[in-house]
Amino acid sequence: MTNTATDWDSYYQSVPSTAKLTRRYTTRTLLSCIRRFAGAGPLAIVEIGGANSCFLDSVLAGIPCRSYDVVDTNRYGLSLLEKRADSRVVRLHEQSVLALSMDVKADLVYSVGLVEHFEPAQTRRAVLAHFEPLRPGGIVIVTFPTPTWLYRASRKCIERAGMWKFPDERPLKPAEVRRALEEKGEILFEKTMWPLVLTQHLIVARKR
Repeated sequence: MTNTATDWDSYYQSVPSTAKLTRRYTTRTLLSCIRRFAGAGPLAIVEIGGANSCFLDSVLAGIPCRSYDVVDTNRYGLSLLEKRADSRVVRLHEQSVLALSMDVKADLVYSVGLVEHFEPAQTRRAVLAHFEPLRPGGIVIVTFPTPTWLYRASRKCIERAGMWKFPDERPLKPAEVRRALEEKGEILFEKTMWPLVLTQHLIVARKR
């Protein structure tokens, strides 16, 4: 990990074609977990780190929602999402996960590929922040890259080719995220998503 932050404006302007393919698998897994653990709905959902969300359309199409709040610090990504989001359901918040201020009691709070962009102490704060807008008994879903042999080999190849776009990405061992989640929640389910090649780990927890 370096001190250089990911250039999210550049990323949103030119999303790699490989990312578009892996998102299909992630979306299917995410929807399956929402249906299994969050209930039939209609749900109040918060997506943290969701600027120009690639999951919003599928979630709204597949899950009954009474509200869908998107939180991110990237103004450009939020502006892209604003152009296609249904304002009757979707609300956008330009905020950091480390300084949330939301008047929401959500049934589900989730993030995909967010908490790995911080140093360890901030990662813990970011994980715990998922519980802040969540009602008691509500569900948290967090996914993050994990340093399997496949992740390390794939990332090394991408870096050597000069195509790696996430200089501040710190692949996390599941135990680090699990410890933070267990401070306020009960772990319900875990899964390592090997088909993504740059493997991600998913954890579902229920707020106590």
